[in-house]
Parts: sequence; structure tokens; C-alpha cells
Amino acid sequence: MSGAFIIDAHLHTGEHGPFFAPESGGSRLLSLMDRLGVQSAILAGSWAALNRGGETALADMRREHEESDGRIRYLGVFDPRDAAESLRMLEKAKKWPGFQGIKIHPSFHRIPAEDPSYESVWDFAADNSLTMLAHSWSPSDYNPVQALSLPSRYEGHVRRHPQVRFVMAHCGGRGSGRAEALRMANAHPCVFLDIAGDIFCFHLLEALREEVPEDRIIFGSDYPWLDPRANLSRVLLADVPNSWKRMVLRDNAIRAYALEEAHP
Repeated sequence: MSGAFIIDAHLHTGEHGPFFAPESGGSRLLSLMDRLGVQSAILAGSWAALNRGGETALADMRREHEESDGRIRYLGVFDPRDAAESLRMLEKAKKWPGFQGIKIHPSFHRIPAEDPSYESVWDFAADNSLTMLAHSWSPSDYNPVQALSLPSRYEGHVRRHPQVRFVMAHCGGRGSGRAEALRMANAHPCVFLDIAGDIFCFHLLEALREEVPEDRIIFGSDYPWLDPRANLSRVLLADVPNSWKRMVLRDNAIRAYALEEAHP
């Protein structure tokens, strides 16, 4: 294969609150994508969308999609604390070019993943054939709100909505969270796992290939919180067949997010 073909299925642009990310705009991202052979990317909800919500944040992501000639796609954010307003915005955005699905973040919004306030957005995703991306992590003594996003907390929603393509961000985090994420990917054909974030461990890709179906692992960088080369190198240098590397770097994202683009 020649030319750019990689899909970075989990990154961010714009302001990032407590994180120092001075070069996180769309133009900087496109320049980096060109350097690394990344064909397209999915904005996993901006910090502004998570923190303040509102149509302005969605409009900013749509603008970055248009300015990138379609290379940057985006997810809308559902806030269970204001479900009706979130659904109103998602209803509007589902008709926009580049709109690819919905992001939920129980730890950020301080509402546990199994809470009934999320049911309406799962129904919305099912009715509109949209992908759901959710923050997932393991128990953390230093960051206890991570417990609100344990992989097992999503399982009731997954069982009730088996037609919804569900991506667990960060592959469940580390330790017991990752073990639960792997169990769910094996138990539910609709569950995918992305490797965005600081989930570093020795031979991660090799282990994942042995433990879950080959079509469930998706590359994501979590840029700008991490340099994309960190996770990208883990895939490129892994001791796995090149055919599986392509699945992780591109094909699985096309399935998980129902991307219409053809293979190069």
C-alpha cells in the first residue's frame, strides 16, 4: 500500500482545560497528519463540547471538517445532565456533513455509565444508526471518578441496544478495566476497543490480537494529550502480521464508524 491510509479514530482539537496544548488547532493537526501518513481523523468531542456543550462547539467541529476537505470528522457530545438539550443538538447535527456519531463521558459529567439518563441517547443512536464512543477506564485511587466509566457499567445498555456500534475508548484503561473491556468485546459483536490514551504496557498489541476478535481493535492517538507517534509506533512496530496492522490502523475504524470512504 502506498500513500496515506491511516485513520486516527480518537483525537481532539481546540482548548484542553488543564492540559498545555498550544498547537491543537485543525491546521496544526492536518500538518501532523500529512507528516505521519494519516488520511483522516475523528474528533472525539472537543473539550469545549464536553465542558460547556452548546451549538457553538458543534459548529466549530463542523467548520474544521469543512476546512479539512472532509479529512476531519467529528462526534457530538451527549450530556446526561441536560439530556433534552443535548438530543436537540444531536438531532440537528445528524444531518451535517462529517457528523459521525456520539461521545459520552460519565467520569467527566459525574453521572455513572449505567444511569437511566443515558437511555435516551442510546435509543437515538439506535434509531439513527450512529456509533457511540464512550470513555472507559479502570479503578483509580488518584482519580476516583474513573469508577463511573468502568467497562462493565455499559453492559446493560449494550445488551438492550445490540444494533448500536459501541466503541470503548482507551480499551478500558489498565488492569481490571482492560480485562473487562476484553471480556465485553468477546461477548458482544457490537463492541469495539480503541487504544487511544496512556494505556502503555509491554506487547499490548500482540496481547490484544490473541485475546479479542481481529476486527475489534481501533487505532487512536488521543492527540494533543499524547503525540500520535506514541501509539502509532506501537502498532507499526508490533510483532503481528501486516494484514492485522492495516485492520487496526484503518479497516476496523471504517466498520465501527460506518465510514463510507473506499479503501485506497
